[in-house]
Amino acid sequence: MQTADELLATKAMTGDIEAFEELVIRFQQPVFRLAYRMLGQREEAEDAAQEVFVKVYRKIHQFDADKKFSAWLYRIAVNTCISKLRGKKYTTLVPFEEADSGPTNHVQTNELSPLQALEQQDLNNMIWNTVRNMPDNYRTIIILRYQLDLTNQEIADTLGVRKDNVEVRLHRARKSLREALRKELEEYPG
Repeated sequence: MQTADELLATKAMTGDIEAFEELVIRFQQPVFRLAYRMLGQREEAEDAAQEVFVKVYRKIHQFDADKKFSAWLYRIAVNTCISKLRGKKYTTLVPFEEADSGPTNHVQTNELSPLQALEQQDLNNMIWNTVRNMPDNYRTIIILRYQLDLTNQEIADTLGVRKDNVEVRLHRARKSLREALRKELEEYPG
């Protein structure tokens, strides 16, 4: 059974511009957040998100309506960002205050004292800066899981791999992140 997204994609495949515009509206923020986490600069993320939707528009006829539209879209977005990163020889920090609130950025400040909120913010900055410096395959799976809040099956669909492969990659990515954060915290002046 097709969801609303797949029905819109099917309509867009027939040339329905309004259906495509609705898909852009629905997925603009998630694609931007993904690009921002992967690329680290707002302007680059905006350019990448726009490029993703241009590619989707040009390739909409290749979409398999029996599959999830979001997985197909995120795969294009991930590949676009990885291509841009390969052309870059540097990485940048994503400031916490610029990040859109997602499952991992949201700090419940009403439950924390100002000092605790600041410490949480510093920790989030450290985590995402560490993620930014991870290899592409680990960074991608961490962002899909913890920024876009995709399930392991949705990640598998997005990356075109089996669910058990996602579980292994996610385990390795978490382990790598833990080790990198452990080293970072040992050097942390706080």
